[in-house]
Amino acid sequence: MKLSRFGMLVAAAAAVMSISSAAHAWNYGDSWVIPLDPNKTWNGEAGLQGNGWNLETSGGAAENGGQYWWSSNYESTRIARYFFDASITGGDAPTSAEKFIIQTWVPAAHANAYNVIQVSFDGMSSEEGIMNPNIPWGGQFGTNHQWMDRHQGNQGKWVLAGPNPQSPGTVDGKGFVYAKQGSYFYVSTYGFYGPTDQYAVSAIKVTVVPEPGSILALGGSLLSMAGLVIRRRK
Repeated sequence: MKLSRFGMLVAAAAAVMSISSAAHAWNYGDSWVIPLDPNKTWNGEAGLQGNGWNLETSGGAAENGGQYWWSSNYESTRIARYFFDASITGGDAPTSAEKFIIQTWVPAAHANAYNVIQVSFDGMSSEEGIMNPNIPWGGQFGTNHQWMDRHQGNQGKWVLAGPNPQSPGTVDGKGFVYAKQGSYFYVSTYGFYGPTDQYAVSAIKVTVVPEPGSILALGGSLLSMAGLVIRRRK
């Protein structure tokens, strides 16, 4: 039986969906919210580290029960970590490098200063200043450790991170980093600029975006039909 062009496109879309589902349980466009857990440890690292953290029980991300923590002034060991592990993903996340955009929850108070959010790609204690061969990016300045601008300004909302100063590039104008299940993201609140600076941490949201040249980019006519079905959000 001869298939119409429409029928061929439907069949092709179904085939792509089948291949994608068989390859992994996640799909491009999926998002995960990672609340900050101050009591969690992973690979010997703590969710909330250092002295001088102040707890607020309202004003944080709803996904973190409204809680957030803030700090000010200099403290060299003060770090907040967001672990992208199976407790967050249920195992339903990429286990090899994919591009992610990052949003951070910025409270309406105690969050007035710029700082950066960094990536520990392999979930180890530190990847700063090295070339990690598992990250598919050539890096710059002798390292491919990734970090992006975190634009705090007491906005009281989700705020997109990036794209600079040490990130691989942009997708649709949004800065991305390479990450996977097993990575973690972290914020160092060192008091970069002045004594009135305050830094707040609550939750982050990570979203996996399409990889150029992937099976999903086989053709515009196919994407126009299948893309809406394949892209979903958790």
